[in-house]
Amino acid sequence: MRKKASDIIVQLVSALQGAPYPSNINNELYSIWYEHAQIAAQEALHYVERKRRKENRPRQDDRLDELIDRSR
Repeated sequence: MRKKASDIIVQLVSALQGAPYPSNINNELYSIWYEHAQIAAQEALHYVERKRRKENRPRQDDRLDELIDRSR
């Protein structure tokens, strides 16, 4: 999981670092960079959302403990 997270962060940072310098901006260059940055950012956000959902789910052991406590 750490590998996936670091890959996404590297991709996002690379996209941001590849931003055209303001004096060199032309519409086509900026559009290409912006599209790549948006794709990387969306992938990062989707990954974080999935990770949060997974972490917020009760673990199987926790659910079993709750069932045992309720039955007492």
